[in-house]
Amino acid sequence: RLQGDWSSDVCSSDLVKAPLRGALVVGGATEADLAAQLAQAGDQAAGGTAPQPPDPALARASVRAAIDYGSAAELADKAALAIKALTSGTGEMRKMLRSRGIFLGRGPAPKVAFLYTGQGSQYVNMLAGLRATEPIVAQTFAEADQVMTPLLGKPLTDYIFIDGSQRSAVAQLEQQLLQTEITQPAVLAADIALTRLLAAYGIGPDMVMGHSLGEYAALVAAGALSFGAALEAVSARGREMASLEIPDKGAMAAVMAPLAEIERVVASIDGYVVTANVNSTHQAVIGGATAAVEQAIAKFQQDGRTAVRLPVSHAFHTSIVAPASEPLRRTLARLQLHGPALPIVANVSGEFYPDGPDVAARMLDILGRQVASPVQFVKGLSTLYAAGARVFVEVGPKRALQGFAEDVLGQAHDDVVTLFTNHPKNGDVPAFNAALCGMYAAGVGYPPDGRPA
Repeated sequence: RLQGDWSSDVCSSDLVKAPLRGALVVGGATEADLAAQLAQAGDQAAGGTAPQPPDPALARASVRAAIDYGSAAELADKAALAIKALTSGTGEMRKMLRSRGIFLGRGPAPKVAFLYTGQGSQYVNMLAGLRATEPIVAQTFAEADQVMTPLLGKPLTDYIFIDGSQRSAVAQLEQQLLQTEITQPAVLAADIALTRLLAAYGIGPDMVMGHSLGEYAALVAAGALSFGAALEAVSARGREMASLEIPDKGAMAAVMAPLAEIERVVASIDGYVVTANVNSTHQAVIGGATAAVEQAIAKFQQDGRTAVRLPVSHAFHTSIVAPASEPLRRTLARLQLHGPALPIVANVSGEFYPDGPDVAARMLDILGRQVASPVQFVKGLSTLYAAGARVFVEVGPKRALQGFAEDVLGQAHDDVVTLFTNHPKNGDVPAFNAALCGMYAAGVGYPPDGRPA
């Protein structure tokens, strides 16, 4: 399925691009047919011959395979693994191969949900490789600079990109990038840059959800806010949070434990602490008064659980930052927020945004409350699945949300595919290209007749 011009702020090309590096895509009527084609491609690769570019008609094949590769030798090895998975592998093996950039799919293209990364996933030089080679990405950061330079006093990109060989300068920039008034527009720019790049491949979402700050990227993707307006909104959001003058700015900690256990420990603490981010069935973030959070961390560690305090300026998504809600609401009210063109899940409820004649006012209320309300990400994932989403793509730096989606949905449903589009350990181009292959195998990304819709 090719998504058309679903948002002028993210769809910036009328042409469907070729993959950024090697992408073998084959399709057939049966798995035996698919295995034979993979064997042929593997033999060609072993002999040093590159396979032909993917045929758009493969999207209609009954079964499909897509492999990300960087060399002929790598393709030959991966083709052999794909054949093994097809002929004698288990469903678990097929899932494991996804981490190697090997994807198998069947049937018609499913619905796609984009999951937008929030604060905490930022890193110095995020998307630097794509920015250097992809004009779509470079233009997105240039647009962000135009909006943010008057607000920050210098270009936003000066806080993100630097010569990586200058270790002391990188360390200094890492600290600056932790400042919430900088972090929020920086991550939003990365989210939208990747969204626009996906759009150039004819790939757009059927529905969207963001995590905390990521909800603003989801609003842009859904056509409810322009990119420039969203940058202003998150800048104000970060600025209002950073400027809060309160005796205790609070603390937050990531906890690895079953949700029921996390809730039990939080309820036992003497002091203000809540589950601020309900991320997955085995991970959550707690937040609240500093002493109460430290007490909870000690209790989790005593019980043998991993609990790590996060380097944040305030206890976000708790009542501690509630004073930022009203100023943010006033900013949003002048930024021409309007009803989304795509279904979008709200963090505060884990359910879809409302529709109707008074939708803008109701959306303002939701976003005003979002600052100090827990992020209901687990419920939101279930809402997306119930609405028909089967491919869940994290769009943004790193891959926290892909892990949450895999934990909540991938382990329970064998028809779910979870993908991520960026990670510094993988490299910009290999990570993005592997995500493309995952979508190609699912049947997503090809126009029915080989031409843009």
